Amino acid sequence: MLLAMGSTGSADEPEIVEMERGQAKVTLVEGSAELFRKEPDLKRPMVKGDLLRHGDRVTTGDQTRVELAMPDDSFLRFDEKTTFELLSVDYDEETKQRDIQVHAALGKTWAKVSDLVGGGGRFQVSAENAIAGVRGTTFRMNVNPDTSVVVKVYWGEIHVSSPPKKADRPIEVSKPEKVAGPHPVEGPRPVTMQEWTYIVRAMQQVVVHPDGTVSKPFRFDPKVDADDWVRWNQMRDQMQP
Repeated sequence: MLLAMGSTGSADEPEIVEMERGQAKVTLVEGSAELFRKEPDLKRPMVKGDLLRHGDRVTTGDQTRVELAMPDDSFLRFDEKTTFELLSVDYDEETKQRDIQVHAALGKTWAKVSDLVGGGGRFQVSAENAIAGVRGTTFRMNVNPDTSVVVKVYWGEIHVSSPPKKADRPIEVSKPEKVAGPHPVEGPRPVTMQEWTYIVRAMQQVVVHPDGTVSKPFRFDPKVDADDWVRWNQMRDQMQP
């Protein structure tokens, strides 16, 4: 069970979010979003209260924002003109082990990932050119139309790496704690899809270019970064436990 704030944003109106293992709950829809489900074949507007599962794909419309409560007490939010798919939504409450994977095909994703005491497993947000693997942290990922990716970390740290070759998918990478450290890429030359991994810490960002080359992590200015999307997410983060 997860305690979240109601869509009105009032701290006096808590909302009890109940979900089963393998489900994510839609806790907010501002605007319009479309849900695509493979089994059974389904295409319909997504609404607050919907329960999403493995394989569900969502596209948000203009001036739309969506929030999902994950079964491990994490939250994911998506901005307008964003398309994402839930690859895995598994969490064992007894062992505190999770396997939560989301693929962002386009648009902006914000993640507030719970810090599981004594737990582990995997929490990943992936794109065509990058995978962000985390434990407890707050970060966002922008996937641009040219497939370039920008990842910014606000709290904690994440491991950003190149995705496996397409023939090797579905996504399987080492757990974050097994990554020894950053593996620098020399200059702007193209790199193979298995070649790089970076640790990105609080108030740092990393940019992955369309050809797969990647910048070394560097600091960003929080004042310059604080647009409407960032401020809205920070407000939502403060409302939630």
